[in-house]
Amino acid sequence: MAICFDCWKLVKITEVKPKKVYYNGWRRWGYESDIWRRLTTRKYNPLSEKQACGINPDIEELLRKEVNRYYKKKDRYRLKADAIVIPEGANTLSRLDGFEKQLKEREASLKQKENNIKNTIEAQVAEERKRLKDEYDALKIHLENDYNKCLVDMKQTTYSFKYQLENQHKSCSANLERQYKTRISALDKANAEKVKEIGKLSSTVLQLKNEKKDLKKSAEHKYKDLDDIIFAKDLKIITLNDQLISFNPSVGRDGIIEPSTFISFYDTEFWTEKWEEAKDNLSI
Repeated sequence: MAICFDCWKLVKITEVKPKKVYYNGWRRWGYESDIWRRLTTRKYNPLSEKQACGINPDIEELLRKEVNRYYKKKDRYRLKADAIVIPEGANTLSRLDGFEKQLKEREASLKQKENNIKNTIEAQVAEERKRLKDEYDALKIHLENDYNKCLVDMKQTTYSFKYQLENQHKSCSANLERQYKTRISALDKANAEKVKEIGKLSSTVLQLKNEKKDLKKSAEHKYKDLDDIIFAKDLKIITLNDQLISFNPSVGRDGIIEPSTFISFYDTEFWTEKWEEAKDNLSI
């Protein structure tokens, strides 16, 4: 820390700016400003203001302590030199030496107390750290045991569930296979019966076809016989009609009986149309 003579405020050394005068203790006019100027204006490798402000604080503190120790020694030597000149200076100097010894003893005692307190705190911290570590290890072991237990339970549950699913799958597969075989057997039996029925129906159809052929042949023969009979009767009727007309011309010709000979072109066309109509209408 230093006093700025421009603003009369206590400022840090890292805030020192060039071309300012500072006071930091007895007979230390502008010491920090001089250091700043040397760092930033030296001939070889000068530092920028940013680099000079970024010097390690530990090194800065060490340098400040060394400077303070140097000025204390310098002041002490000056006091000794002044005390030798003054008649009562020897007594004052001896008293000052005694006071310095007492101060050193007090400093050593305080240092020892500080070390004891530091050791006590470190021991307590170590003990607390050990206690926390033991608690952490115990909690970790407990959690690991719980995790392992949960993992084992989960594996057992998974295995049991898997075993149940496999049994259900096997049971369902067996039931489906049994139903499939039963259904296939029933279908085979039904198919065999259908095949038998189809065979019977085929034989029946074949028999009916044969009977149909026989009936058709018989009907054709019967039709031919009847046609021959009808044709013979028609010829007989025509002959008798012609004989009747020849014996008695006044009787006249029957209009529904076709004559054996046609006496006019009109009669020929008339009976030709009758024959054509008779092909489509059997009742004529």
